[in-house]
Amino acid sequence: MTPAVPAPPDAPVPDAELVARAGLGDHAAFAELVARHGAALYRYARRMLGSAPDAEDAVQDALTAAWLGAEGFRGASSVRTWLFGIQANCVRRAARTRTRTPVPVTPDADDDRTDPAPAGDDPVEHLLATDLRAALDLALADLPGPQRAAWLLVEVEGMPYADAAQVLGTTHAAVRGLLERARRTLGRRFETWR
Repeated sequence: MTPAVPAPPDAPVPDAELVARAGLGDHAAFAELVARHGAALYRYARRMLGSAPDAEDAVQDALTAAWLGAEGFRGASSVRTWLFGIQANCVRRAARTRTRTPVPVTPDADDDRTDPAPAGDDPVEHLLATDLRAALDLALADLPGPQRAAWLLVEVEGMPYADAAQVLGTTHAAVRGLLERARRTLGRRFETWR
């Protein structure tokens, strides 16, 4: 058996080790997990729920559940997938309990993201990028929840289908089907942008 090579002293601590430490009550380790994954969890919740206060509440609920459940994390999935699974459950719970319909995300709601296309000095390019993003947010808000969730996890967060399926509590084939329907619907909505 090959001996383990120690990590360089400045190498980041792996997520799984941070969860293990958090399970033992290490607040700093959990804070590092929040710093690494919190923005993505918020981005997902914000686009699923459409409301900043609802998204903030859902993220708070998810992080509380992750803190309380860290001791039970067994590594059956990546930490990121585990966190998104908790977040998806909190989003579903929030969506069931509220009466409002999703609203498009406003440009200021994604403080951690930049415009989808570099605007440079051309105001027309900036306007087009902003209009495209607003149109995408409207189109996403119109998708059924499961399609929107699958699209966000795969297309925005870059998750493999298997991880998205685990987060959503479904199968790889179901995620593929949800994405196909979402892409077809979004494609029809964006025919004029081509």
